[in-house]
Amino acid sequence: MSEDIAARAVEHDNLLRAIEAVDYAPPTLRQVQEQLKQSQKRLEDDDKKLKALEAATKKEYKEWIDIRDRTHKRMWTKISHPRSNKDILSGKEQKEEKEYLDAFAEEQKLRAEKETLGVQIQGMEDEIKSLTQLAREHTRLRNELMRLYDTVFGGPTPMHPEEDQAEQAYKAALEEYNKIQGEITNESRAFALLQQADRTMILAARSLAQAEDASQWDMFGGGAMMDMMERSALAEAQRQADTARMLVSQARELQPAIPGLRVLDMPQGNLMSDMFFDNIFTDYAFHQKIQAAVTRSRQVHEELRKVCGQSQGHLNALKERGGQAEADLNRTRKRLEEIRKEIMQRAGEPLPTYQPRASGPPPSIDAVYHGNPFADAMARRTE
Repeated sequence: MSEDIAARAVEHDNLLRAIEAVDYAPPTLRQVQEQLKQSQKRLEDDDKKLKALEAATKKEYKEWIDIRDRTHKRMWTKISHPRSNKDILSGKEQKEEKEYLDAFAEEQKLRAEKETLGVQIQGMEDEIKSLTQLAREHTRLRNELMRLYDTVFGGPTPMHPEEDQAEQAYKAALEEYNKIQGEITNESRAFALLQQADRTMILAARSLAQAEDASQWDMFGGGAMMDMMERSALAEAQRQADTARMLVSQARELQPAIPGLRVLDMPQGNLMSDMFFDNIFTDYAFHQKIQAAVTRSRQVHEELRKVCGQSQGHLNALKERGGQAEADLNRTRKRLEEIRKEIMQRAGEPLPTYQPRASGPPPSIDAVYHGNPFADAMARRTE
């Protein structure tokens, strides 16, 4: 194991240097992408404002031209009216001219701002292209570094027990993270199916309401047309209720804790009574059946919405656990990488070399003992 680490130390050092050279790319790319999104949104807003300003400028220009070109009124004012009225007309012209010029100046200002934004957006798009390549290179180098670690440190490392402990902690965190992510995926799909079932039950309630209205008219002599509308709406309500029940069944396959949806049977008409015994009493009896179906549908829908709320609460709790599991995974991964990096860097450090003694006679005893307090004390006692 130590030989493998030492043999790959140079490769490890080169990878670290290459990664450090492009470490800035991923965060910078995310920042520039966010800036681009904001600038594009601002450009869209400017486009809308510019259209409104163009319309305002045209309006102000037209009003100004109308006032300016009323030469016959000017002449009539000079001849037939006192100076005060002429001044009023001139004042109107000045007012319209000012409003037109203000609107035109605002439009030109916005056009210049839009042009500047366009240049900035083009620059950011070019920068994103360059940063995207660097970010991909960063990802490739990181993956290569991870493969190097897996090759060198795969399995037990008796010479480096701290690496074994960190690896076991990382594997446990990864297992927990994958488990929770699987639960989140299932719960998310189940919740989406429940939401779809909820929307389907809304459509069923609308169809039942149409059937109830048609039945109401049928009691007062609506005739065959109302009977047909009743049957059509009830058939549609039955189809939607069956679809909602199927969707809930699919959600239960993903999350068995979800209760099933009660069966909803819509009232069915009778051909004999509709055709040969159609009267207000049979129509009223059938109307009561429809009303009972409406009540049952509301009850089932309320039960379904409670289940939707429970599923959403469970999903939110799972997402919180998933966030914690992700944080634990990142922490243990970072710790494992740091330990492996430290081991690889130690393996790449040069070993201390032996320095031979300089040639010449050995040092004298005085030179050896000079400056040694113990040796000096012994020398004084022998004197």
